[in-house]
Amino acid sequence: MTGKAGHGVPAERPWQIPAAPAVFEAREHSTAELDLLWRESAGRHLVVVSGVGGVGKTSLALDWLYGKADEFPQGILYSDLGGSREQPPEDPGEVLHGFLTALGTSPTEIPLSLDQRAAAFRTATASRRIAVLLDDAASVAQVRPLLPAGQAAVVVVTSRWRLTDLAIDGAQFVDLSPLTESQARELFERYAGSERVRSDPSAAREIAAFCGGLPLALSVVAARLRTRPRRSLAREAAAYGRWTSSAERAADKALSLNAIFEVVYSGLSASAAHVYLACGVHPGPFFSTEALAAALGRQANAVDDDIDELIEANLLSETGEDRLTQHMVLRSDARTRAANSLSADERERLAHSFAQWYLDRVLAADEVIHPHRARYAARETRSKDFAGRADGLAWWRDHLPVIRAVFTLAAEHEWDDIVWRLCEASWGFFLHHRDYLSWISAFERGVLAATRVGLPLVQARLRSQLAFAYAKLGWYDKAAEENVVALRLGQRENDGPTQATALSQLGRSARGQGDLEGALDFYRQAADLQEQLGIPRGVALCRRRQGEVLAKLNRYSEAMIELTASATMMAELGDAAQHARSVMALAKIHAAEGRAKDAIARLTDSLRTVRTLDSPYYTAEILAALGQIELESGREEEGAGHLAEARTLYAEMGDPRAAELGG
Repeated sequence: MTGKAGHGVPAERPWQIPAAPAVFEAREHSTAELDLLWRESAGRHLVVVSGVGGVGKTSLALDWLYGKADEFPQGILYSDLGGSREQPPEDPGEVLHGFLTALGTSPTEIPLSLDQRAAAFRTATASRRIAVLLDDAASVAQVRPLLPAGQAAVVVVTSRWRLTDLAIDGAQFVDLSPLTESQARELFERYAGSERVRSDPSAAREIAAFCGGLPLALSVVAARLRTRPRRSLAREAAAYGRWTSSAERAADKALSLNAIFEVVYSGLSASAAHVYLACGVHPGPFFSTEALAAALGRQANAVDDDIDELIEANLLSETGEDRLTQHMVLRSDARTRAANSLSADERERLAHSFAQWYLDRVLAADEVIHPHRARYAARETRSKDFAGRADGLAWWRDHLPVIRAVFTLAAEHEWDDIVWRLCEASWGFFLHHRDYLSWISAFERGVLAATRVGLPLVQARLRSQLAFAYAKLGWYDKAAEENVVALRLGQRENDGPTQATALSQLGRSARGQGDLEGALDFYRQAADLQEQLGIPRGVALCRRRQGEVLAKLNRYSEAMIELTASATMMAELGDAAQHARSVMALAKIHAAEGRAKDAIARLTDSLRTVRTLDSPYYTAEILAALGQIELESGREEEGAGHLAEARTLYAEMGDPRAAELGG
């Protein structure tokens, strides 16, 4: 996760691409072609590198980008678009969400629709000298929203398809062919060692031919040979020959890679082979040692040797601390082998174990992200805890593709207990990221899961949380419908907290529909009930909302009573962000009543606080309020400075308020 300064601007340039390949095939012609396009292209550089799986498209892109690293002082963005995976490819809207947060945009300010996110991304990249690597693209439609606006930007797209329609966007094309015989032999020698290859040049040539000019195949064969220093090249070549010449298999290049995987897999220890099959069941694009060990019912250190064996055989790759992944071709092979070698019951057991492990981690992260609320879901296995909120958020952001894949797996299998628990535990993360459409889709399934397992209070909670998202999108009728059902469930179960939450959310819907008096009534009912139940934070939230509504009605004296109470309670509870929001609302009332000096003092104190929260949105919000009040009270220099800083932050976030502040 990119480090950030207190005001939300990235302290370091985002550098998302994987490590450059340790051994890179000789591709002077392709590299020279990229260099030529780099020199001759006017404006934004957009290059599509296409070719068959395993031919080295990603390696070429990484090697070239690392060679030009100094040309990208503001970073490199990366996304594996999953065009060759069995699961649906990555949604460009979700990719943009990740790019925008990496560039410093507050997650709460990221627009909802794909078009709006693409526009925000173009705004955020308009003046940046960055590169973007879009790996394994599925289609032109997937790529086009991800193109930055800056004329100094460089975009490299890799794909098994040519994506010729990107020529409209100024794309140049590089078709990457398999290595020639001489290139393949040279790379194989670099992989396997000169002395080994020169001991039997004829067998080395035969092995290189079996690899069909694919660098991935050459690396796998060489890795296998490194682990078997006494095995002759002739014997290795004969093994591939026997597999491809079988009467049941056509001896063509398309099956050469299968031959290599078959021979390498057959040489694994039984324990490592079982781990490889488990990798084929894992639902996400990457995994950890702990997840594999848990699914196999072993201790983490008990699978280390097996994982090392798979890494040595080039069947697994390490891409970070305890982060393992596979090339898309290898992943497909592992899935096929798991389907053919494991019983349906064993595959389901492994998949369920993976889901349980990730559920435990999600629950552990939620405990530190949102520690103030009661939960229905309890951790069963209690894996290690997270050090704190930042640690939990960082893990969740990093593992979001896996969490989503696990949720989809659980929903498809109707593992309802896992589905509703994952939904409930995602609330804290959602509040920081607000990716509404994907979150709504998940929670709609979560409500169905809780209904099927007969948990009315869980169902009510998920309905109210679903309604929160509906209301944020302006779907107030749908939000009200969900909360009416939640309120009835709470009344039927005689559960006060459920009723209070539903009442407060009904207030949100009424306020959004312009019924301010109705909103006040709902908020007061909720606050009274939470007071009776002894839920101080709930009371404080409702009183702040009452104060905001009263201020809209110009009933300032009443509003100040509610906002002061809310600010006091939030301070006692240690909720700095909500305390700052209450203080800001109070300061605006002070200014409206002619007490600008008091307003400025309050906002200045709040500004010092929010700068420590790594919250660009709240910082910009208070800066804008402070600057406006300062300008209106004659403090032009201070006000202009604060508004300029707020404008900069809003611009970094792609927020339209940047334009509203002028400049």
